[in-house]
Amino acid sequence: MSSDILLKPEPLARVRARKKRREADVKRRVRAACVERDGYCRWPAGLDPPCDGPSEWAHIGDKRRAKTIGQDPNVRHTLEGTMMLCKCHHGLIDEGLFEVHFRTDVGAQGPVLFYRRERKTA
Repeated sequence: MSSDILLKPEPLARVRARKKRREADVKRRVRAACVERDGYCRWPAGLDPPCDGPSEWAHIGDKRRAKTIGQDPNVRHTLEGTMMLCKCHHGLIDEGLFEVHFRTDVGAQGPVLFYRRERKTA
């Protein structure tokens, strides 16, 4: 008879709070390492337009936040897939006006190239 007793599941709010705390720890650690590596903005000096706005943590390529929803925080937030960019340059990449190419298999940990995308004409 006692083996038929079902335990109540853990409250969903508690599960979500634990998940949020765990992700916050990973984000804090990876972002701090990105700031140390990249400084204010990883954009190459001399490439127009010049830096403008606050520094932002940018997820690049396959690590874009929309593509990694639901994944483990250690997979979602990595040094290889993120970099610090000013608001202006982060916007240019998000809008698709520039592409980021990683020169090695270590992603943003290695050399990075920024290419202006060509506009498609109809």
